[in-house]
Order: sequence, then structure tokens, then C-alpha cells
Amino acid sequence: MIVTSPKTNTTFKIAPEDFIVEELPLYEPSGAGTHTFFAIRKRNLSTLEAINRIARVLQVPTRDFGYAGLKDKNAVTTQTLSVEGVPPEQILKAEVPAIEVLWAEQHPHKLRVGHLRGNRFEITVRDVAHNRLSTIKSIIERLRTEGVPNRFGVQRFGNRNDSHLIGKALMKAEWETVVRHMLADNAPQTNDVARRMQRELARKSTEKAVMCIPHRLRKLLLSAYQAYLFNCILEKRLPHLGKLLDGDIAVKHSNGAPFLVTNASIEQQRADALEISPSGPIFGHKMRLPANDVLTLETSLLADEGLGLKMFRKVVGIRLPGARRPLRMPMTCHEVSTVGTVGIHFKFTLPAGGYATVVLEEVLSE
Repeated sequence: MIVTSPKTNTTFKIAPEDFIVEELPLYEPSGAGTHTFFAIRKRNLSTLEAINRIARVLQVPTRDFGYAGLKDKNAVTTQTLSVEGVPPEQILKAEVPAIEVLWAEQHPHKLRVGHLRGNRFEITVRDVAHNRLSTIKSIIERLRTEGVPNRFGVQRFGNRNDSHLIGKALMKAEWETVVRHMLADNAPQTNDVARRMQRELARKSTEKAVMCIPHRLRKLLLSAYQAYLFNCILEKRLPHLGKLLDGDIAVKHSNGAPFLVTNASIEQQRADALEISPSGPIFGHKMRLPANDVLTLETSLLADEGLGLKMFRKVVGIRLPGARRPLRMPMTCHEVSTVGTVGIHFKFTLPAGGYATVVLEEVLSE
């Protein structure tokens, strides 16, 4: 994994063994039901790649699997998955390359995206001098009290940093652009998908070629574009991500409940205590709209992109209802210490959807 400081443009390379992620589940499986929850530990493998491998071994369609969140590829990660109709003992016996099954128990329902409390990270950055420790600790303290920018990390946009561009092209029905990106020589797509797309192109059906992209991947590409738009709004609200405006949709960090801010001066005290934060848009046709200048800011961005909210109703067979995402997130820091002759070791916990790479970008920026 590569992390780049935005201020100094310094790049830090982090080996998978130095980037450890543990998913914190929202609830435990009940022990009975038609679905099986199981925890895996994987190395240098994305969540979707892991599901594909497990599905092949178990001979089960990937659509029968559920997950709470996508985990970093270039890391050692532990997370819970679910699968329907496969008993725990069969999963425990499965031998899948680069994947270890830790436990398996039954549950009545499929695991859904967002069904997690957060993630605990243990990260070592080895190219940082020990004399920077005091500065890093002061930045960590500021982030702990003021909140961490809740932007989507670069890994959200794919290995070639173009997932959001494909998502935008899908939104605007620019099929040739989608195909160009998907069939690029070094695009990380399976040969099977590429072959199917090329067969449709031979029949001169560009739109049908696009529909060869698996549903789960199409949804991921569209959500990457939603993430890009959110990041654009976040950048426009910097450096005062905790400052409320009349018309904001604020979010309570304790339970994620959104509400319209009608008097920012009254609510600001709660924001200063990091109990609530202003939110940005995950654009969709059911997304709760802000008011006043906040609404103008968000709709202007859509207009600049050549889009409208109604266009999110259904895209390539996928509905995008939308949501609100806090512009900043709380962080619990467990440890910051030196390692070896050079390097800094971090242990911290972020809420669901938070990116550890964003924390690293902030603390390594000075």
C-alpha cells in the first residue's frame, strides 16, 4: 500500500504485514438459520476477490455471499462474510489460497453492507524518523478532538484510480468510455468478463458489452463515482469541517441519525464536542436534501458534472437511493510509538466507512 502526504508529496510504502485491519461486527450470529456467518483472514486480497475464490471452492454463486464492508487489498485483514445454504462444517474444511477461515456459525439473515461497528487498525510506517513522534502525537490529539476528514481513500477508486471515471460514464450512458477503461491493457478485470465484452463488441453492441460487467462490479463502480462527488464537497468545506451552517443535514455520531439544522449557532456547541457533524451527499434519488447555501453548493456540483438527482433513480439496472455521510469522523487512538531504528507504529479504531489511509495522510503531512 502507498500513502502520500498531501502537503509534502512524500510517499510512504507500507507492506501488507504492516497494515493489519480487524473488522468489529455490529452483532454476533445467533447460531441458527439458513445463512452461515464466517470470519476470514486474508492477505493481499480484496474482499470481492476473496469471495470469488471461496465461491469457486464451495461451488456457490457469488450472489449468495454477504459482507459488511470492503477491506483493503494490500493488507492483512480479518472480516466476517455470510453465505446461504452452506453448513459451517463445510466452510471450515474449505481450503482457499491466501485465506484462512477462523470460525463459522449459522444465522437467520444475510450479512448486509454497513452491518459493522467499525474497524481496528494496527499500522507500521517504517520510513518515518523517530524525532517526528512528538509532532505526530500532537496531530493525533488534534484529530481526536476535532475529528478526521471523512473522505474516501484513494483505494476506493481502484488500482488505476479510474473507477469513478467508469462510474461517471455509466451514469451518463457513455458506453464507449466504459468499454475503453474496462478493456485497457492493465485493467484489473477477469479475462472472462473481458472475453464476454469483446464478443458483444464484435456484434456491434456496445451497450450489451457494458451489461456484461457483473452486477456487483457495476454497483461498485457507481458507488466510486458517488464517493468522488462526496470528496469534492468535502474539499469545498475545508478547513472547517466541524462548522455548521443553516440548512446543513447534521448527523449524530452516536447512532447515525440525520437532522436538518435550522439554527447553526445553537447546534454548534454539540458539533464542537464532536457529538454531531455536518454531512455531505452520497447522491441518490432518495437522499435527504439540505437547504440554503448548502443545497446550492451540492446542486451546483451536480450541474457542473452534467447530472441531476433523478438520473440516480436507476442506472444500468441499479437503483441508487443515496445517503448522507458525515464530513468528519471520530477516532479512538490506542497507541502511537516508535519501532526499530526508524518507523512509527499506530493503533486506532475508526467507525464503519472510515479510511485509515486518510488518518495516515493527515499525521504524516508535517
